[in-house]
Amino acid sequence: LDFMAGSWTLHDASGAPIGSSHIVVQVPGTMLYEERRAGGGGVQSPWFENAERNGGWTQLFVGPAGMTREFKPLSPPAAWPMILGADVTLRDGTPVKFRMTLSRLPNDETRRVLQMSRDAGHTWTTVFDYHYRRSGTES
Repeated sequence: LDFMAGSWTLHDASGAPIGSSHIVVQVPGTMLYEERRAGGGGVQSPWFENAERNGGWTQLFVGPAGMTREFKPLSPPAAWPMILGADVTLRDGTPVKFRMTLSRLPNDETRRVLQMSRDAGHTWTTVFDYHYRRSGTES
């Protein structure tokens, strides 16, 4: 995922700019760190690690309660789009599933769609749909 390194402008599904991101490769081929600002909220700081224990890329994300959530690979290694998932208990005690789909798009763009299921994966609701465009390449 080292190709994701750099500065990005985030856009929603309609193409409107909604934030920014800066991604740094901390260990080539193994660890990336992102600082993301989107939708008027605070800084979100996910990590991507190529984890032997999970057999591929994993996303670590600090949840609202201050604890790390681990999104493990659901798609085969090196498959695109890359799909990661997590089973999470919300602060109100509700068990949910999260599914993150990362896609590589033409023109050096990427897309991340986060979805949540409250019924064990039968139906999904989109939490966000971010389109990443390299800063300075917006048309």
